[in-house]
Amino acid sequence: MTSTSPLSSWLTPLLRFVTATLLAALVSIPANLPAQQPQAWSSAQLGNIFDEGQGVEITYTTDADSVPWRVTDFWHQEVDSGTATVSEGKAVIKPKAAAPGYYLLKVLPTKAGAAQPEAYTSFAIVRPHVSKDPLNSPFGAMTHFAQGMNPEMLPTLKRIGIQSIRDEHYWAQVELKKGVFKFPAKSDAYMEACKKAGIYPLVAMTFGNKLYDHKDGPSTPGGFEGYGNYGQAILKQYGDEIRWLEIWNEYNGSWAPPSARTSVEARYTTYTGMLKTAYEKIKAVRPDVQVLGGAAVLIPLPFFEGIFKLGGLKYMDAIVVHPYRQDPEGIDNEIQELKALMRKYNDGKEIPIWVTETGRHTKDEYEWEKGKKMYEMGRAEGARYLARMYTLLLSENVAKIYWYLSSDHMNFVSMGLLRNHSKEESGMGRYAVAPAYVSYANLIHQLDGAKFVRREPMREYSRTHVHTYLRDGEEVRVAWATQPSKLRVKTSGPLKAYNLMGTEMPVEPANGEIVFDLTEDAIYLVGKVEEVSEIDTGTRFIASSNDDYTKTQGGNNWYYGYYEDGVFKELKQVETMWGYNWGGVGGHLAISPGNMHPESKSPAVLRWKSPVDGKLTIKGHWENKGKGDGIIGVVMVDGKEIDSQQVGGSGKSRVEVDLPVEVKKDTIIDFVCKAGGNTSYDATNREFTIIQQD
Repeated sequence: MTSTSPLSSWLTPLLRFVTATLLAALVSIPANLPAQQPQAWSSAQLGNIFDEGQGVEITYTTDADSVPWRVTDFWHQEVDSGTATVSEGKAVIKPKAAAPGYYLLKVLPTKAGAAQPEAYTSFAIVRPHVSKDPLNSPFGAMTHFAQGMNPEMLPTLKRIGIQSIRDEHYWAQVELKKGVFKFPAKSDAYMEACKKAGIYPLVAMTFGNKLYDHKDGPSTPGGFEGYGNYGQAILKQYGDEIRWLEIWNEYNGSWAPPSARTSVEARYTTYTGMLKTAYEKIKAVRPDVQVLGGAAVLIPLPFFEGIFKLGGLKYMDAIVVHPYRQDPEGIDNEIQELKALMRKYNDGKEIPIWVTETGRHTKDEYEWEKGKKMYEMGRAEGARYLARMYTLLLSENVAKIYWYLSSDHMNFVSMGLLRNHSKEESGMGRYAVAPAYVSYANLIHQLDGAKFVRREPMREYSRTHVHTYLRDGEEVRVAWATQPSKLRVKTSGPLKAYNLMGTEMPVEPANGEIVFDLTEDAIYLVGKVEEVSEIDTGTRFIASSNDDYTKTQGGNNWYYGYYEDGVFKELKQVETMWGYNWGGVGGHLAISPGNMHPESKSPAVLRWKSPVDGKLTIKGHWENKGKGDGIIGVVMVDGKEIDSQQVGGSGKSRVEVDLPVEVKKDTIIDFVCKAGGNTSYDATNREFTIIQQD
């Protein structure tokens, strides 16, 4: 997506990628499953997933005569190693790993003393989980059985407490002749598999049908009637298996008929007409079925407000969002804004919020895995992201949350809880477990049935999160920090601690206190705690351009603007299909939580006004991976340039900033994004922190 699109002027690279590639990912795909390639790895457990207390046994098929092996955990610490003998072309490896967690198994086979290529697979040890209230459990996952994924994975999801999946029966595939509905075999197969596994399906009613208005969606009363009849056909086909129907998918994003794409108003007007008709037709035959409306990617308040003004809240039992974002922190604030908007148009009442997609896509690699198509680094980032995102969403009582995806998709490699897709290249084996699966298993085990109590208060400028829940009368705290932190916990009773992967951590109180080092890896503290507090290490992160982002000029000491003839001017909050961002001047000049986009004569400027005196350090980065000539990233203090670097184009795509500065109260620091020779592909990611040290 180029910067000639309005979207790219403000969306983060992650969100731009998700939106653009959805077009390729969610189209109708033939029912035949991908051919499976010969696998070197096998075990009795799908995905190499073992229960706690169950011995680990994995077989490696090879023509080698000796197979040295090594097992490391999620943090790359060695757990066990050895050498397996080969018998009839198979080496059986039985590592001594016993603690719940995610593990990587590496083999370095040799034949006649000569080394053969190394190979990897993954395995996990988890605590199986049985939900006390499966139907109302918030824990779900997105599948693509309608696109040919194999339902054989369902018991593996159920095993850790995932109680619901979200999938589709494409309208264009079930109504080939007007008024005649015939569901393909793959639809019946996955619905039957859900029933057998004890998993509840959420069905999204997608997408358009060329028999009605346009292949990309209906836009007239007749088309809306057809869409509603399609909903009734799903209910007739699957009866009581259907409890929830979702009206469309990401209507404010990639999926809408041409007549609705012309403006925000056209989107919400057309959507509301379709929603109303579908709701009435569904309720006419099944009043008990919950109809989910909104169908939005991100949390687009202007789009929702348009629907609400037209009375749309009367035609939905819950509202759907897909809050893809670069970092989880801040999603709770956005959910609160959506709740306030609902109350404004619904007599002070809220309806449930469902997150029917959330996830993180990145193909980041550690140096040791370059070119192996494993994406262990990106998958680890996803596992960290999952625990924090779910904790924050659950703190806002979000009714259901579906992780995208259950297993990898060829266009979304690294997003799956499990590996496996038609173009899998890592050689790690079918459904080889990913770290996000283990992170999810641990989170469900700790928070299933838990009620949010409070976020614990921390010191000024804190980047530490401690969220307290109550589960069966026992306190459970989820703790992490977006910048390194130390947490002091006072307790007089027993306390258990579990790391991100579910391994129990040793707890050694000293004088009734325990100190935990916090990072972005969430930990879980279970038991009675008298007090939690953050230890002042002398390093304070007093500002963060991303964490502190607001929709108010001057909020958290940040201002959002541009230079005109060298003079700073403030931008305004403007409505887009995706929500609000800073803009309003024209062109693509804009600032969002993680992005900036300049105009040729108007650099975009993030301005911070210091609330303190003293010596500070500015750390962060500029990143531009576009195909254009890049941008110039400049840092200025009280109008004086102290750093200027080419980013993208002929320079590096990512440039780090690490600058000492001395300030007084009200000193102004500007982060300036200047266009290069032209503004094509100038959407630039940036993140800066300002650090004060004693």
